[in-house]
Amino acid sequence: MSLRLSARGRATAGKRLLRVVGLMTLACFTAIVRAEPVPVSPQVTDLTSDSELMISYRHQEHMWQTPDGALHLLINHGTLRPNPGLVLFSSFDGGGTWLAEIGFARTDRNSTADGLLDGTTLSVVYGDTRGGVVFAQLSYDSTLRSWTLHRTESVFKASGLQPYNPTLAFDDAGVAWCSFALLNNANDAIHLRWIYRPTEGTWLDTGVIVGPTDNVSRERSARPVRIPGGMGLIYRVQKSTYWTTRANSAPPAFLSEPVLIEVGSARTSRADPYASHFSVVADDGGHLHLAILDDAYVMYLRYSMLDGTWSPARRIDSDGSSSYPQIGLANGQVQLAMSLSWRGGALYLSNDYGETFDAAFALRLPAPPDGVSYKTPRLESPSRSSGTLAIVQQYEDDKLQRLMVFKVPVP
Repeated sequence: MSLRLSARGRATAGKRLLRVVGLMTLACFTAIVRAEPVPVSPQVTDLTSDSELMISYRHQEHMWQTPDGALHLLINHGTLRPNPGLVLFSSFDGGGTWLAEIGFARTDRNSTADGLLDGTTLSVVYGDTRGGVVFAQLSYDSTLRSWTLHRTESVFKASGLQPYNPTLAFDDAGVAWCSFALLNNANDAIHLRWIYRPTEGTWLDTGVIVGPTDNVSRERSARPVRIPGGMGLIYRVQKSTYWTTRANSAPPAFLSEPVLIEVGSARTSRADPYASHFSVVADDGGHLHLAILDDAYVMYLRYSMLDGTWSPARRIDSDGSSSYPQIGLANGQVQLAMSLSWRGGALYLSNDYGETFDAAFALRLPAPPDGVSYKTPRLESPSRSSGTLAIVQQYEDDKLQRLMVFKVPVP
C-alpha cells in the first residue's frame, strides 16, 4: 500500500491536522481557565463573643490594615468581660492572635459600628445604649503598636427615635457624612436619615429622609461613598438597591433623584432582615465595585466615576448557596469573598477592574466537632490590603461566637 498522498489528499490531511491542533489548544485553554481553586484551611483565633452581631453588618466596615501590615478588627464582644460591647482589637501575626486595644463606652451586645481608615487615623460611628449615634476618632502608633482615642462626638439623638446600622464617609472637602436607619418607637415607622459634619465637633441633620417611610419591615440600610467632587449614597429598601449623589457645592439637603440599580428577587425564606447584605469598595482606577446578595446569589455591579453610570448587575457565583459577600482590594486586585455555608467559602479575584472574575481560592471548613456550628458564617476582611489577605469567619462553639481566619496568599 502506497503512503504517498495526492495534492488534494495532502490538503485534506492538513485541514484535519489543524482541526485537531485547534481542538487540543482549546482543550488546554479551557483547562487553564477552569483551573481548580486553591484550597485554604483556617486557623482558629482567640476572639470570642456572646453576641451574634460579632462582626455585623455586611455593609459596614470592621477590619483594616495599617501601613505597617498590622490588622485591626472592631467586634461586638457581647457581655464578655473585660471590655463588653464594642472593642477594637489588633493582630501582629496575620490574624491568629489578637490584643484588645480600645473599648467603646456605653455600647452593648446589640451595638454595631462602621469605620474608615485613612493612613493611621480611624474614624468610627456606632450606636450606643442611650439611643444615639456616636462618632469617635483614633490614631495608631506603629512603634508602640497601640491606639489612642482622641475624641467622641454625638452625631444624633432624639427622644422616641431609635437609630441603628450607622455608616460613615468623608467627601474630598473633608466633610463627614453619616447615614442610618431610624425607627419611631411609637408606631414602628422607619426610614433612612442623612447627617453631616461640616466642622469638627458639629453634626447637623439635613432633614432629608432617604427612601420611603413605612412600618412594613426594617429592611433598609445605606452606605455613603466618596466620589470625585461629591458624595454618593448606596441604599437598599427591602430587596431593591438605589443610588443617589450630591456635589460638594450643593446645599446640604440636596440629593439627586435616586436611580434603581438592582431589583432583587430574594424569597422570604432567605430574607435579609436589615437589607444590609451588600459591600462596596472604590479602586484607584475610577470605579466603585459593589457586591449584593440576591436570593443566595452574589450579584456584581461596577460604577464608572468618569461617566457616572452603573453596569448591569451580573451573577458571579454559580450554585445559589452563597451568603455574606465581602468585597475589597487585595494587592491591587478586586477580591470578592463569600460564604458557602457548611461547605466553606470562595474567593474570586479580578485583575481587570471587575471585567472578569476567577474563582481563585476555596475556603475549606473542617468537619465540625460536637458543639460547633457554621450557621452564622459571616465574613470580614480589610477593604484594602497588601501581602497575605486575612479573611475572618464567624462560627458558633458551645453557644459562644468565635472567629477563624483564612490566610489567603493572593498574588
